[in-house]
Amino acid sequence: MRRITDIDLRQIMTFRAIVECQGMAGARLVLNLSQSRISARLAELEARMGARLCRRGRSGFALTEAGEELYAASHALVEAVDQFCIRTSDVAPNVRKMVRIGTVDAMVGNPDLSLPGAIASLVAQWPSLLVDLAIAEPEELERSLMDGRRDIIVTPSINRKAGLDYTPLFQEHQSLYCGKTHPLFAQPDDLISDACLARQAFVARRYLHHEDLKRIGHWEPGAMVEMMEAQLILVLSGAFVGYLPSHYANAWCARGELRAIQDERRSYHSCFYIVTPRGSMDNPLLRYLHAVLVKSTEGFARQDPCPGALGVGSCP
Repeated sequence: MRRITDIDLRQIMTFRAIVECQGMAGARLVLNLSQSRISARLAELEARMGARLCRRGRSGFALTEAGEELYAASHALVEAVDQFCIRTSDVAPNVRKMVRIGTVDAMVGNPDLSLPGAIASLVAQWPSLLVDLAIAEPEELERSLMDGRRDIIVTPSINRKAGLDYTPLFQEHQSLYCGKTHPLFAQPDDLISDACLARQAFVARRYLHHEDLKRIGHWEPGAMVEMMEAQLILVLSGAFVGYLPSHYANAWCARGELRAIQDERRSYHSCFYIVTPRGSMDNPLLRYLHAVLVKSTEGFARQDPCPGALGVGSCP
């Protein structure tokens, strides 16, 4: 290729959006561009590369070998651009700054962390800041950090990834629940045997289903979800039992819609972390947000309660 120009950067970033959205329809929404403009940029990039980068048709979206190589190489370009923005932020005050935050769902009512308050503090410090907030399951959030789509995330960690830094933040209490129409709802805890519980249809979170299943002796789930709202809906249906964050379920329990099952035996704590790419604390925005998040959980012991590879479990 010839020397990269600003047009090439737009083409490459458009290509990355197409890949991450698995097609032009999704990329159109993310980039706020017409499909014809996106198609034109992709065609220009393919012409410059001298190779087709993706296949688009009835069979769906797929990268060619050249497309896979270009996408993999583009990670380094994105990282270099991010570092350039960090290094020039102080000498280019008119350039609008951006921070890309990620978190799991069911966090807005968490009493152990005020994420809205942390973001408010950040925006007060940088009034023109553009905030990009995404909600996803933990493994997708960690992937987004590694490939440059997110700058900082708050999540439980299942398998620690090389190249990422994990700062313990707080522990979230998780309890096992059933809905008011479930057969176990009126059953006293001491009359619910392990065998009886193991026979109940169980809804598991996709990213935690092995751990969730083991906790109540199940071999397979009756339903799978990725988000806590979906988990709540299925438990409220009365057809399933499943784990929910206690702070998230409390309002439904108060209304008599949910009950915790054998809470002393079945509950556990999930360890949450601030996760950032290694070396990213050179960015003053991320350094400030990291400090605000840590300060908001000052009552939590800062040593890692789950120091092993598995960051989700029964923490002391």
